[in-house]
Amino acid sequence: MSGTSSTSDEVVLREYYAPKAAQPSATFSGSYLHKIAFRHPGYRDEFEQNVLLTLYAFDNHSRGLHYATAHTACALVACNAWEGYLTHTRDGERLRLTADGLLTEKECYFRLPGNTRYPVYPTFFNWKFPKDKMPPHWPEEIQDDGEGETALVAPPSVSGVAKAVIARDKGCVISKDQDYVEKAHLCPQSEAEWFRINGMGDYNLNDTLADEVITDDISNAIGLRPDIHKAFDDRRFIIVRKRDQWVVHFTNLTQNLGHRYHNTPLKLRTGVSSRCLLIRFAWAIFPSVKKFLTRGASHTVRIRVQEDSEEGVPGFTEKTTEMSRDGALKIGGGSRSRSVSPEGKGKKRKGEEYAEEQADPGSLSLSILKRRRMDSPLSLTPPSNVSSALIWSSPKPPYPHLPPDSQKQHKPLEITEAPSDGTTYTSPNPYAGVAEKLAEKERVDKLRLSWLRPQRPSNPDLICCDYNATSAAHNSGLQGRAEWSRSQLCEKCLGVEYAKDRDEDEDEDLPPWVNGE
Repeated sequence: MSGTSSTSDEVVLREYYAPKAAQPSATFSGSYLHKIAFRHPGYRDEFEQNVLLTLYAFDNHSRGLHYATAHTACALVACNAWEGYLTHTRDGERLRLTADGLLTEKECYFRLPGNTRYPVYPTFFNWKFPKDKMPPHWPEEIQDDGEGETALVAPPSVSGVAKAVIARDKGCVISKDQDYVEKAHLCPQSEAEWFRINGMGDYNLNDTLADEVITDDISNAIGLRPDIHKAFDDRRFIIVRKRDQWVVHFTNLTQNLGHRYHNTPLKLRTGVSSRCLLIRFAWAIFPSVKKFLTRGASHTVRIRVQEDSEEGVPGFTEKTTEMSRDGALKIGGGSRSRSVSPEGKGKKRKGEEYAEEQADPGSLSLSILKRRRMDSPLSLTPPSNVSSALIWSSPKPPYPHLPPDSQKQHKPLEITEAPSDGTTYTSPNPYAGVAEKLAEKERVDKLRLSWLRPQRPSNPDLICCDYNATSAAHNSGLQGRAEWSRSQLCEKCLGVEYAKDRDEDEDEDLPPWVNGE
């Protein structure tokens, strides 16, 4: 018998095949040279000071941009002016293109009938959502483009949105991958205030959402692969309507993603909000307007202001005014990145929480104390001109998770040796009373839980104020967060009852007093 083993008994190496570009590949350029400038007729052409927007034109192999997409972008900036039209020259005739036609010239003018110096919104935050009149060719609702409809018994609570989105979309809506898919917001969480001011919560499927979680509705999210999600939040692409289908439209340069997915149709499910897709469109476009506002001396803009009406009723209203170049330079470059969302926050370095808590001892909370990370227990240092020994009484603290020097039984700091100049110094303990506050908080929490428990209709493991949504998610097999022992809870239902007392990170040591030593 031969000394070599049969190939069937050995591992077989496989050849990797890189993902191919979408076909036909010749209809996508991806070149940094292919752009179209859209000019404002109310300003001079010199020094490019009237370039309202510059958009990449990737819709064919040389230069081409979908007409309806370009028109919508310009109209959004021009205060939702859907009646606007494009011309090749300042005084030229209206372009006669269909919604799916291609713009191929290097520049165009966006004009409004009878208004040369029309106002523009300077930022996304000032943009008013067009509730009464959506853009042409942009449907108000999404009819299920997918294969069959995914029935939703009830909108999920905040803790169950991610799993509900992935279950509805069955993976990444763009790449169709099913591994490590993430929930991607359409209107970013960082724009919750804009969302609230514009009354977008009226369109949420879960109408109980408010404040910082108002954007955490299943209609405001889609499933995306992590790298595609990052490109989405970096404003590399948007989702628009072309040839009566929702498609991916890349607005910026990429190495591979544009070649693979530009102009590829999506199978969006019923429940995804077309209004939120328009919000994402506007959010991706508005940072480019700052270039226009900083090139000329001043520009006519429309902003949101808070002032009293003639009847003395306070509220928001729109005001058209002039913005100087200096004023435009103060505009931020864009919204915060996705890392500011609760799910994307990085851990603080050791000692940062400690420094914050020392600055405001009254703001200490039980959850922070349980999870505090620091190199040493709390300490207090007297002024540099005091040479003294600090006398503390140290009985067994009633709360093992609190540092000994924060207990009520401790005496105030006393100076046993007077300073050399003869003055005396006494410093009260700044942590006096913290234990009582925490005890009161625990008492209130227990009372709240005792009220919540009898309200539950069935499952005793569930504690949530939105019982119908919780039960629906539970019956659908959706699980909550790991730190809540997979229970279905919303942010306001004392999830700490199910949370672990602290993270079990082996690479970080807790001070002895956390363990009751």
